[in-house]
Amino acid sequence: MPAAQAGVIQGLFSDPLGTRYWNAAAVGAPWSHHVRHLPQAPQTPSVQFSHPMGLAALTAFALSHNPASRVAFENLQAAAAGLGVADSGYLPTLILQSNAVRSESNTSAGFSIPVLNSDSTNLSLNYVLLDFGARAAQRDGALADIYISGFDNNSALQSVALSVTQNYYLLLGEQALVRAYQKTVAEDVASLDAAAIKQHSGLATVADVLQAKAALAQARANLISAAAQVHSDEGALAESCGLSAHETIPVVPLDTHVLPPLVTPALRALVYRARMDNPAIQSAAAQILADRATVRADQAAGMPTLSLGVSGGKRLQNGLFPSQNWSIGFTLRVPLFTGFKNSYQIAEARANTRSAQASLNEETQKIESTVFQDYQTIVGARSAAQAAQLAVRSAQASLQAIRAQYRVGLSTMLNLLTAEATLTTAEQTEIQDITTSYTQLANLADALGYIGLPHTLQDAKATHAHP
Repeated sequence: MPAAQAGVIQGLFSDPLGTRYWNAAAVGAPWSHHVRHLPQAPQTPSVQFSHPMGLAALTAFALSHNPASRVAFENLQAAAAGLGVADSGYLPTLILQSNAVRSESNTSAGFSIPVLNSDSTNLSLNYVLLDFGARAAQRDGALADIYISGFDNNSALQSVALSVTQNYYLLLGEQALVRAYQKTVAEDVASLDAAAIKQHSGLATVADVLQAKAALAQARANLISAAAQVHSDEGALAESCGLSAHETIPVVPLDTHVLPPLVTPALRALVYRARMDNPAIQSAAAQILADRATVRADQAAGMPTLSLGVSGGKRLQNGLFPSQNWSIGFTLRVPLFTGFKNSYQIAEARANTRSAQASLNEETQKIESTVFQDYQTIVGARSAAQAAQLAVRSAQASLQAIRAQYRVGLSTMLNLLTAEATLTTAEQTEIQDITTSYTQLANLADALGYIGLPHTLQDAKATHAHP
């Protein structure tokens, strides 16, 4: 047989249905096929806000429009439907079956038997009377899945709210830096004008003018960089709200004169609250319930089942009188040997239960550590922000004094530029410490189980994450 024919025959038997058509052309080549009826990705919505948005209103908007909220919601609906599936096991099943057949055959002697037309209809009912807890275990497992999906829903909402809060304060901080750099540029322009006037009158050298120009160029470069970062932060905030990154959301400016709220509860109380209310911990605990239900279901799978069956029907054949049939009886099913399948399933389920318990301990320890770290960071950042406010006021007074001294020749351009740089650094530190305080407060609220950032950690029970 020629090699070409052998290859065709081998290809025919190795892939008779032609599935290789759907493979990539070669290793490393991209897969490209026109997929019919492929769902198209929807266009990201666009929203025009008529007024600056505060964090609370923006968080509420994001919770309703972020796709992650929809995913979590639909998963919870599916879990609720799963409970209905489990509950259906307690109800009888009723099946109607109808067969219409037309047949003809010949005998071995060559005689033809007339065409046979038959129609039979049967109605049967089946009801499980005893299953040694299999249905109860399945229902408990489905209920545990609802708990898990509910807590996962809350975790998803927390993630959305946390993302909005973090991006919100990143944007506010960068906008505050832009305003600080704009003020620095204005001050450097004034310093350059003062140096030029003094040089023209012979009271300053060209070095003063060059130093002032260099400082102005650096301030403008910082302003351009900060403005570009503002656009990036605006895109991140819009995306966390479920909008296109091209959207610009007007926000209420950050007031650097107001410190973040105090965290009044003690650290031990916060840790206890997180252990009780954090949805990640609750979901891990619900997983233990689901695995325990699986153990019971696997144990019941090896036990007998007793069912009641009732059926009745009618048969019509070639114009003869209809015949009727009915039956009622009990079915006992006793699994004698399943190849040790049930034993291994029970062992697997018990191991999963122990693993779920370990995961609960791990998640609890992680959340407790997060609460501790966030608490310490908030306290430190708030104290630093308070000190930075004093440093800004001191740097402002120092700059005013040195600028007045420079005008009358009692100070140098270097001292003036140093004072301006000191003020800019103090303002940057103040903004960073304040935004860090708010961001870490949001992280702490997330660890405690809050959806969004409360004004305080004592008056926000209405925003708690409960399924």
